Amino acid sequence: MTILSASGDELKAREAQAGAVRASFEAAGFEPVTIPVLQPAEIFLDRSGEDIRRRTYLFQDPGGQELCLRPELTIPVCRHYVAAEPAGKSVARLCASGPVYRYQPQGSAKLSEFNQCGLEILGPADEVASDVEMTSLGIAAVEAAGVTDYELEFGDLALFGELVDALAIPDAWKGRLKRQFWRPAFFDSLLSDLSASEADTDKPDRQDGLLSVLAGLKEDQATALLQDVLKLSGINAVGGRGIDEIASRLLEKAADRTTERMPDEATALLANYIRVSCPASSALARIHDLVQAGGVSVDRGLGRLEKRLAALAKAGINLDKAVFSTGFGRKIEYYTGHVFELRVPRLGVDAVVAGGGRYDGLLQTLGASAPVQAVGCAIVLERLFLATSGQTASNKGAK
Repeated sequence: MTILSASGDELKAREAQAGAVRASFEAAGFEPVTIPVLQPAEIFLDRSGEDIRRRTYLFQDPGGQELCLRPELTIPVCRHYVAAEPAGKSVARLCASGPVYRYQPQGSAKLSEFNQCGLEILGPADEVASDVEMTSLGIAAVEAAGVTDYELEFGDLALFGELVDALAIPDAWKGRLKRQFWRPAFFDSLLSDLSASEADTDKPDRQDGLLSVLAGLKEDQATALLQDVLKLSGINAVGGRGIDEIASRLLEKAADRTTERMPDEATALLANYIRVSCPASSALARIHDLVQAGGVSVDRGLGRLEKRLAALAKAGINLDKAVFSTGFGRKIEYYTGHVFELRVPRLGVDAVVAGGGRYDGLLQTLGASAPVQAVGCAIVLERLFLATSGQTASNKGAK
């Protein structure tokens, strides 16, 4: 476990910097809210994705309820909003700060406990304006601390979703491609599996084993079979993933054996699309040319991107220095649109000092009666302090 410690003048300096960040956000009209450290585990495990799922500290209280140490602040703040505004009709500008906890393997230099200061704009607000404001506030906080050697990266999840929806492939494949987008290695593997030739799928090693048994079963039958297999093997489901979810994913893989392969043109277009990484100022033209050559229209998404990039430039953000990457998604599954990160490369594994994006689908899964517009940003305060002091977690003498 890696935890930064501090005392004396350094502790005062860190607290002063954190206080200045919080004060700047409150001055921008964000209302501070307090969020408990202990949270129901399921709200994170079912929504944040694999990266957060496998790093969440889980335990049961004496009453048997599964709890966790909060791994981030956005979901708890959204629950706070939904409790007061279940219809999501009012705009709230909320700010929360405090420690979050994410497990790291023994020997890792990444921090297991660190402090975030997060902002959220929840409710009906102009999408482009709120995207730009959130990005600008994150940049302003980092620059106000004296950090200038940061790298800025943008992405757009909605544009990727629109591209996938425009492809002439089965709907089940579209959903899987979107789900695996957050995990580059798995996405590449899935794309390879879906485009495999019949000769590949007829190989004996692809027909043997559990997937062959599951092929053709209904989901409830597959779930029962998997429960029996795990029970007989003495294996418990881990990481918060339910047996039914595991069965559903295995059934998808089993179904790949009996469905036609993805057309070469669609495979090539997706493979080329997610590898676009260029100055944000030239991203629109690059993506337009790529999808046009692939015979696919994503005009609506490109129109949104054009408006956002123009507004970011008008806000004073240098698009020639910022990078736009089509394969960038921040490894958190609830994002749905614009995403961004600020990184300080000399910090190594903890290079991300700020990041955020749009997550319009999250609040409805937390109890809102309809989809609610939402965009947020979080500053990692320890990393911000290290960036201003010229230190890294490894040379600071972290515990």
